[in-house]
Amino acid sequence: MTSAVLIFLPGYDEIVVLRDCILYDDKRFDCSQRAGRCRPGICFHLFSRLRFHNMLEYPVPQLLRIPLQELCLYTKLLAPINCTIPEFLSKAPEAPPTLTVKHAVQMLKAIDAMDQWEDLTELGYHLADLPIEPRLGKMVLCAVVLKCLDPILTIACTLAHGEPFVLPTQASHRRAAMLCRKRFTAASFSDHMALLRAFQAWQKACSDGWERVFCEKNFLSQATLETIIGMRTQLLGQLRAIGFVRARGGGDIRDVNLNSENWSVVKAALVAGMYPNVILVDRESHCLRAFKEKKVHFHPTSVLSQTQFKKISPVSGQVAAIQSLPTDWLIYDEMRRAQTSASVRGCTAVTPLTVVLFGGCAKMPNGALEEPAVHKDSAVSDSSDSDMEEHSTAHLAQIKIDEWLSFKLPQQTATLVYQLRQKWYSLLLRRIRAPSKPWTPVDEATLQALVSVLTTEERAAGLQQPSGIGQRPRPVSSEEASRLSPWKTASRFPSSVEAAFADEPTEPERVLRMSSSPVLLQVKGHKDKSVSLATHLGDDQSDHCSLVSTERNGSGSSLSLPPGAKFFMSRPSNTGRYFIMKSSNMRNIEISQQKGIWSTTPNNELKLSCAFLESSVVVLIFSVQGSRNFQGYGRMSSDIGPERCQEWGSTLLGGVFKVEWIRKENLPFHFSQHLLNPWNENKKVQISRDGQELEPQVGVQLIQLWQHIPEKAQQRK
Repeated sequence: MTSAVLIFLPGYDEIVVLRDCILYDDKRFDCSQRAGRCRPGICFHLFSRLRFHNMLEYPVPQLLRIPLQELCLYTKLLAPINCTIPEFLSKAPEAPPTLTVKHAVQMLKAIDAMDQWEDLTELGYHLADLPIEPRLGKMVLCAVVLKCLDPILTIACTLAHGEPFVLPTQASHRRAAMLCRKRFTAASFSDHMALLRAFQAWQKACSDGWERVFCEKNFLSQATLETIIGMRTQLLGQLRAIGFVRARGGGDIRDVNLNSENWSVVKAALVAGMYPNVILVDRESHCLRAFKEKKVHFHPTSVLSQTQFKKISPVSGQVAAIQSLPTDWLIYDEMRRAQTSASVRGCTAVTPLTVVLFGGCAKMPNGALEEPAVHKDSAVSDSSDSDMEEHSTAHLAQIKIDEWLSFKLPQQTATLVYQLRQKWYSLLLRRIRAPSKPWTPVDEATLQALVSVLTTEERAAGLQQPSGIGQRPRPVSSEEASRLSPWKTASRFPSSVEAAFADEPTEPERVLRMSSSPVLLQVKGHKDKSVSLATHLGDDQSDHCSLVSTERNGSGSSLSLPPGAKFFMSRPSNTGRYFIMKSSNMRNIEISQQKGIWSTTPNNELKLSCAFLESSVVVLIFSVQGSRNFQGYGRMSSDIGPERCQEWGSTLLGGVFKVEWIRKENLPFHFSQHLLNPWNENKKVQISRDGQELEPQVGVQLIQLWQHIPEKAQQRK
């Protein structure tokens, strides 16, 4: 009699088929089972003699092929109290090497998931509840406390599943693929920014209906991106289930994203999760140094590598890449070794202050803060990009993070940084212990101080602040999320997917007064009727729409749908949509300002109509081709009608719709030189085609420029 014991571990691949293949080589068994399914067939196994003799009888167990940090967490929950993790795993039929298990335990101790006695900490218990690697789980929890959750969710799920960029088979396309990846970074010196921007741009392409073309153009895998959005949906649902994200009030989805637009805060969460994967830039030797590696170089797939963008040798590319870095500290996701050389990928440039505050364990080593000693023989300081190197190191205090990381800085500054670090870990511990507890004024003050310090340090280092990184992803239906996500354990994610994304939409800064009337959808063939979509905004349990057919005389009747039919309509977004409208001549602009109307090409009509129905406000920014000015902006106040205007002087324009002009002054292009549109390959906003949509934050910044133009520019027509 044979028997089997199945152990289900969250986060691991689900069992699709359980079959008896004990007596067969796995490869040959697969082939023989596929033959004869539809009709009698014969399976021929063609192997070379060398390959046949070297073929493994069974595949390598997953226990020997995966990182063991997550498994060690589950082992601690299952093993007896008096049994250590290496001892428990050694009883497996094919046990992993003891050295590998001990290394995994040391990594868990380094991220505060275990204490020195190998017992789970409060953070460790929460990490065991999340179906991702412990270091990525810590990154997500720190993002909740730092209130920058959405960008970190996307980055963490991308790192957990695998990056969406594909490597072209043709060598001529590889440089083009790297250039596409580099465009997504927005000059931020970050591979993680490329992952985030690619995901956001893909979502924008999905809303416009050209996601397949977008993926082909930018060398992205659409299947991977669909899986990532399913993963982040269910991960957010798990955060709701364990109390880190609430349905409404303090700690809701809007509250935990207050700092999502601040890239320096997002990088702080990255440092907290990536530690101890930290690299020091040695500018004298033109190399990178890690804890156990003296010479490290960038992997060719990293955007920080120069060899893929310029026709130079790898050595010259390494030197050029190091010289271009604005700081001396980097974090990385993965280190690969090929014989004697090591390379890192998934890199992001960070400031030394970010490493001091968020790197290392909560409990610092003895003598972490050392007073200045004039006669002490000082070691070489790792804080080589500090402005304090001009002073003698004997007059500097030292903050020691671990046995490798140490920073020298003035005594008063060192004391303040040390105290702020202690405040941060105290705040993190309080939120881990009671995630649903309201924030106190002291907690808010601590977070505000951290954000202010990180932002100032980022600006002083010359690092750019990209815009639009905190935008919310589009809602996903529960059926789609369950289909896309590889995490199928529904019992671990009891909260609804729609409540996770669409119940509390973010509200960026408003620049226009919005109408609170319900959205009216004009149905073709029913001129006297319109369908009113009464949505339940603020209801976190449902996202349904009630459909009512309203007559002109005010009487209403229910709209009958066939049995089993489903109506899907995304709720109106509280954020505005911003479009650039190009005109071939100034006369059409003057007609629009006088009559309050506009027309566009048929290609743009569907885009504007959908935006008008789905969004609270649609802002149109007008520009005459060749004028080198924006002529003003207004709000789209009606849907596109069938009537046409004969005064436009063109038969290529479609129906007329109403526009409420808000500003009619000219804004010269040079006022907006600093604004780049990430939804148009990071081109300047003035370099836009007719109907080009702007990223919302960029759109807000553009229309705010009208408040700062001088009077002479306003009078210039």
